[in-house]
Amino acid sequence: MNRMIEVIYEDSVFKPLYPIEGLGKSKKAWIILCPPEKKGLNELIGTLTPEEAEEMQNTIDKKFSKIEGEW
Repeated sequence: MNRMIEVIYEDSVFKPLYPIEGLGKSKKAWIILCPPEKKGLNELIGTLTPEEAEEMQNTIDKKFSKIEGEW
């Protein structure tokens, strides 16, 4: 169950903005902080595993190959 959720940090606690399905009460989970002030993709350098980076590149290649001739 990996997914990205939006949270707010209040009173020294991360609080989800929406209910989280599938995570029981008092269960532990990992989070990765991605503050909204990120400027671009260069900010992601070092935050993805090589496998995640490869998957991202493959997804980008697939999406853009569909519209390549339309420019």
